[in-house]
Amino acid sequence: IDDVHGFDANGKNGNPYDGNGHGSHVAGTIGAVGNNGLGVVGVNQVAQIMAVKIFDDAGSTNSAAIVRGIEYATKMGARITSNSWGGLSASQAVKQAFEASPALHIMSAGNSGWDNDKRAHYPSGYRVSNSIAVAASDRDDKKASFSNYGLTTVDIAAPGKEIYSLEPGGGYTTKSGTSMATPHVTGAVALYLSNHPSASVAEVKAAI
Repeated sequence: IDDVHGFDANGKNGNPYDGNGHGSHVAGTIGAVGNNGLGVVGVNQVAQIMAVKIFDDAGSTNSAAIVRGIEYATKMGARITSNSWGGLSASQAVKQAFEASPALHIMSAGNSGWDNDKRAHYPSGYRVSNSIAVAASDRDDKKASFSNYGLTTVDIAAPGKEIYSLEPGGGYTTKSGTSMATPHVTGAVALYLSNHPSASVAEVKAAI
């Protein structure tokens, strides 16, 4: 009955308010409203965004919360998830939740500057068929110095350095990271689906 604004899978409640600022910045890149003379514009000037919070405001989470978040998005019919998070720990339960979802999952490659072919970064390291791993590029279209990369484990790069976007409360700020690159690809997927609504996950991934 309180499922109005989305889901806080970590706190197990219906209030996914962004007390950290990370999610708001990502959401702005995906779908900040355009043609209104304000702030920034997203890859999509109009978008449907479902807020699913899997971390607490201090940046902590666990596998159970992540699985709850993925399963919620699946239950609510999400066609895309944007995953600007990650680390070195793998979870079979999280991998299975991504695999079981019919959505296309866009995942950040990580910000340690290493080759993910040699040292995995998760969740992009699960290499599930319905995912795209994203590195970060800079304003010169070169790999950002902090960005992870990988010939076989990273699929694409997108702008991720000095990205201007939203912050909670209506302000704007600049952030860098593969977290900022990921929503550019998420936005591109949403834009593609708006023109090809019947496309399969495999077709969308191939197009991107």
